[in-house]
Amino acid sequence: MPSTALQALTATTGNRTDCWNTPIEFVGDVVKFFGTIDLDPCCNDVNNPNVPALNYYTEETNGLAHDWHGKVFMNHPYSDSKTWVPYAALQYESGNADELVLLIKLDVSTKWWRSVSKYPWVAVNKRMKFGRGKGAAPFQSAIVYLGHRLDMFRDCFEKYGTLYVPIK
Repeated sequence: MPSTALQALTATTGNRTDCWNTPIEFVGDVVKFFGTIDLDPCCNDVNNPNVPALNYYTEETNGLAHDWHGKVFMNHPYSDSKTWVPYAALQYESGNADELVLLIKLDVSTKWWRSVSKYPWVAVNKRMKFGRGKGAAPFQSAIVYLGHRLDMFRDCFEKYGTLYVPIK
């Protein structure tokens, strides 16, 4: 039986799994931003990856069991944001990953959001359609940036919505 979180996420999309392939046009913008993506820690299929990265972790190889390095793009299993999002922040804050772009559910009311709330983020101004889902996601998305190239991040991703930069 699927988790309650997974049931809520899949109720209106026709996608009955926690595998939400990143929209291809968004992947193009991530490639434009990074040049080369060093790691996709949440790849659904290394033989036919949705994100062109040099390295991948899958459900079987478990990205949460490894340190992440270089330029990382993460579109994680959304039913487990409470684990994936803080882990991504930890990888940056501990100096393992150089910079990260996270495509996550926008939910500022959660404890896990606090782990990335100090970083710049874009509130996507429409509900994104992921992978082969019949409809748009039942939630708003956010693009969070952990790194030092804020101007480049803005140039690549501000077209998706409003950029928020926390006051330090």
